[in-house]
Amino acid sequence: MLATNATSTPAQVHSGPARPVDADRFLSVEALTRWQQALDDRGLRATGSPAHADYIGDLARRLSAVGVPDVALEAVPMRRWSARHWGLRLESTDTAVAVVSPVAYSGRTDADGVTGPLSSEPRAGSIGVVNVAPPAFTAGDFDALDYGSSAPATTEPVYAPDQRYERVWLAHDFMRTELTRFTAAGAAGLIMVIDLPEEELGGGYLLYDGVHRAIPALFVGRESGSLLREAAFWGREATLTLVADVAQVDTHNIVGIIPGASDELVVLQSHTDGSNGLEDNGCEAILGMAHYLAGLPRQELPRSVLVLLSTGHFATAQAWGLEAFLERHRGDMVPRIAAALCLEHLGALVSPPGHSDHVPGVTYEFGACFATPHPAVVNGMRSALIRAQVTEPRVLRPFVPHPSGTSPDGTTWPGDGGPFWHTAGLPAANFITGPGYLLNVEPVMDRIDVAALRRQAIAFTEAVLELAAVPWQELRGEAPRAPGRPCEGV
Repeated sequence: MLATNATSTPAQVHSGPARPVDADRFLSVEALTRWQQALDDRGLRATGSPAHADYIGDLARRLSAVGVPDVALEAVPMRRWSARHWGLRLESTDTAVAVVSPVAYSGRTDADGVTGPLSSEPRAGSIGVVNVAPPAFTAGDFDALDYGSSAPATTEPVYAPDQRYERVWLAHDFMRTELTRFTAAGAAGLIMVIDLPEEELGGGYLLYDGVHRAIPALFVGRESGSLLREAAFWGREATLTLVADVAQVDTHNIVGIIPGASDELVVLQSHTDGSNGLEDNGCEAILGMAHYLAGLPRQELPRSVLVLLSTGHFATAQAWGLEAFLERHRGDMVPRIAAALCLEHLGALVSPPGHSDHVPGVTYEFGACFATPHPAVVNGMRSALIRAQVTEPRVLRPFVPHPSGTSPDGTTWPGDGGPFWHTAGLPAANFITGPGYLLNVEPVMDRIDVAALRRQAIAFTEAVLELAAVPWQELRGEAPRAPGRPCEGV
């Protein structure tokens, strides 16, 4: 079982240069490729599903096998929604309409579905049709959030601050608003038209906030959307079918500790549920990192490393698997945490040529580390990104307002590791990328550079060793002062 010590006083850890990782002793590209391919072969791992549970069991066994002692599973209850059958038909022509995917956790129908006139406005008894256009950000928007000067302009030959950043997942808030609007009007169903070619959406799991709604809803692509908008103009009827099951189940967090020279902790975290082999392969990288760290002599690891592979990302607007861990351990492990690092979507390449988000000359997907305003965290993440030589070395401020009021500065960031800051107020960083295919339920192995993933894993292992050596007082002792220039925000 896990060792806890709620009454221990944090030791004073002395700072010093981190021991560089011996790359020859780190897992090979070949081994990581086998792991990555096996993950991609699993496909969709919806939270609490049998596929997800199987992956959790496999990860727990492998975490023990790489040398992490006392690996434990911690149950997190949930009300799971699972779609079994869905479809859409135009009644006037008895035409089946191509559907990308159901809207997860939306309502349900019986096998006969619900029928109503198509309408672009919320009306009782109608089948709503709304267009979802990914909102446009630019590279400059992210530069404005950086703690320091904008490095990409000198490192990326095709860099431009007005380079557009458009992703389906950026439209999640709009999707929620439309679901609420049409539900309140008494609509019988809702069709959300994603303004992208259907082939680019890959059966995507495009909304996953875990809110059980009373309106059955489907996603379609641009081509089907054109057909439906014309039918709505003429007031034609459609039948929407979405047969789904709801069940109370337990899903699980995986927790293990690599013992170091003190009982203080540095956390390595990612989430286990996901849509494909990129979302999320952070767990695979962390297994490689744990293998290396567990092989170090205990005295060379100034703090113990808590490996936390959490559930709940694909059934919530927030990371409730991580939230559950922080609540469960607020009296024992959380007071011992010096810093935390969440890793998501490593080694990501841009979409292949011909896809809408492909930028000629750019190999790797845009990425960044969000970081709390602790100089040791910010500087450590910047150094890690430079050493990895994969994404731009952006280290960004939290900028999303958080309504709970518990965040030290009232903000969080759009990543699974946000609760470390907005719930527990811990020094933390979250590396993340968000390519256009992130939520596609399809093979993506050809869009992952495993050699780049390995470089990132090595660089972040060195960052863990650096954080393990930063004095407690610099991380947890005093209120942090943000380094760099004032945040200009998005």
